[in-house]
Amino acid sequence: MRKSSLNSVINAKQLHNGGDPLIDILRHLPDAVLVIDADGKIFYANSAAEKLFGLVASAKKLPELSDILPESSPYRAAENLAALWRRVEETGHIENFETQLLDKNGKVIEVNSVKTAIHNGDGNFVGISAVIRDVTKTKESEQRISRRNAQLFALIDVAEAITQMSEVESLLERILNAVLRVMNLSSGCVHILDEDNESLELIVEENLTKRVSRMIGRFELGEGVIGQTAVLAETLLVSDTTFDRRLARPVVNEKIGSLATVPLVGRGGVVRGVLTLLNHVPRNFTEHEKSMLTGIGKQVGVALERANLLNELTDARTEWEETFDAMTDGVSIHAPSGKIKRANASLAQMFDTSAEDLVGIRCCELYHDSKKPRPDCTIMRTVTERMPQKVELNDRLHGRVLRVITDPIMNTENRVVGVVCTTRDVTDEKLIERRLIQQERISAIGEITAGIAHEVGTPLNIISANIEFLTRADKNLRNNEEIAAIREQTSNITQLVNQLLDFSRERPPEFTPVNINDLIEKTIGLLNHQLHGSDIKIRLNLAPYLPTVDGDASQIQQVLFNLITNARQAMENGENGEKMLRIVTDTAFLPTETYRRPHIVITISDNGRGIPEDALPNVFNPFFTANKEGGTGLGLAISHRIVQRHLGLLAIENNRAVGATVTIRLPLSQS
Repeated sequence: MRKSSLNSVINAKQLHNGGDPLIDILRHLPDAVLVIDADGKIFYANSAAEKLFGLVASAKKLPELSDILPESSPYRAAENLAALWRRVEETGHIENFETQLLDKNGKVIEVNSVKTAIHNGDGNFVGISAVIRDVTKTKESEQRISRRNAQLFALIDVAEAITQMSEVESLLERILNAVLRVMNLSSGCVHILDEDNESLELIVEENLTKRVSRMIGRFELGEGVIGQTAVLAETLLVSDTTFDRRLARPVVNEKIGSLATVPLVGRGGVVRGVLTLLNHVPRNFTEHEKSMLTGIGKQVGVALERANLLNELTDARTEWEETFDAMTDGVSIHAPSGKIKRANASLAQMFDTSAEDLVGIRCCELYHDSKKPRPDCTIMRTVTERMPQKVELNDRLHGRVLRVITDPIMNTENRVVGVVCTTRDVTDEKLIERRLIQQERISAIGEITAGIAHEVGTPLNIISANIEFLTRADKNLRNNEEIAAIREQTSNITQLVNQLLDFSRERPPEFTPVNINDLIEKTIGLLNHQLHGSDIKIRLNLAPYLPTVDGDASQIQQVLFNLITNARQAMENGENGEKMLRIVTDTAFLPTETYRRPHIVITISDNGRGIPEDALPNVFNPFFTANKEGGTGLGLAISHRIVQRHLGLLAIENNRAVGATVTIRLPLSQS
């Protein structure tokens, strides 16, 4: 298009001189207004455009659009400008068209414009009108806001890392990445203070070369910028590494142009480490950036302390848990209500369960198999009296004695907030204690037995001799009831003295291989008359090919004799119909919880009256008897002692229905 073409549409003189109210308004608009023909010549510029671009409206030579286009503008090329003109011609109107122009000083400015197509009377495109606004400051503000938003998001990320992360390396990696984004930098690292060696050790890094990592792997306190930062506890900025003498390493050759070191300061001003940010070219850091980095360093320092404390607590907890579970005693921590809050592995093993399954159950369920607490509950007493308690419980379900010691857990207000319960299986201890007491009693019996044998035995012999003399002298006295009673009681006393002597003697067994089945049959043969006389049926179930045991046959037979006799006496006055004595032998080649070595098992069962429950713990005590018809109370004590000498085990329990069962366990012959 030619200039005359635009002149045919717009009166240039009228535009410049004014007179028309609308033209006057156009001329004094605050936004720049340009009228440009199709060839790119500026046909008209209002006052704002003249001021912004330095255009002279009265110039004879019309300025061109290219005069106000920067060298980098794509519209300096004729084809691009023609394409833009076609776009305006086709659409008729373009809003919010953003580009760059030159102001009157030749400075590049950001502009936003509205372009409108101008047509002549024939409808042909002859140029455009452009309303232009300088948005440079707006753009700069937007960029600042964008940068601040990016910084804000990065700082939020730092804050989240500080509050959420507990593992030190993960915490520092996330914080380093966030700070690099805040500062628009690409590489950095964090050193942590090693208090023992008084040095700074590299712990995390981002985008460092291997050479740089080796160079800055460790610093002494006060060494270089990083070491000085730790000593001075202040942020240090190096805008140009070329001229800074504080650098202890030749970093210039490593393409490090500038750097910032930030102390990670914890509570009380204690430096925990140093955050280092690197830039490949020199850079001037602002005071705002320094202040921001210093604040971040303080937050990270506190977070480091917290993370280290959490790690120490975790390590301490792990150590405590390992110690807790390694204790041989069962230990549990209870709420004041008695519910278990924690239990160790030993307690779980005691009750054949897991520590997790113990949590939540009450002490009455664990120790007494009851949902309801007992009135004398040890834990309740501990809470009430706020004093340690000690009790021994008979765990009949597992056949053991448990010693339970409780200690209150007090808070700062001297209130009981829990109870520590220590449980120990003292079955063996009580057994040894009982054996010691029994041994002391046996020793005492042994001391008096010799005197009894002399003091009682001699008069008994004289009485027996005189009775024999009298009955020989007078045949009528042989059937005298009084003489018969004297003879019977004298015999009983003599038998008691002999039992006392047998019980007190420490005659060691003479070990030889013993066939238990043969010994049982021989003993039954000796007692067969008495058993049949009491109408007792005998049922033997003797294992074939039963291994021998090393033992004293006469002593083992004495044990069998005593036990079978006791069974007979228990059934003589029984009211259970048919009287039945069962004797069973078997072999246990594998150790059991009851007896931890290969052995044979002898069980002698009857269906008599059984043994009172309160008498069971005392049946092996000398002179203790549950036989209401009398008895010396030495038979079971002697039998128990003999079995112990044979390294065996003797146990008695009542049957579920009627009667009792005696179990003898003897180790197999070593041969």
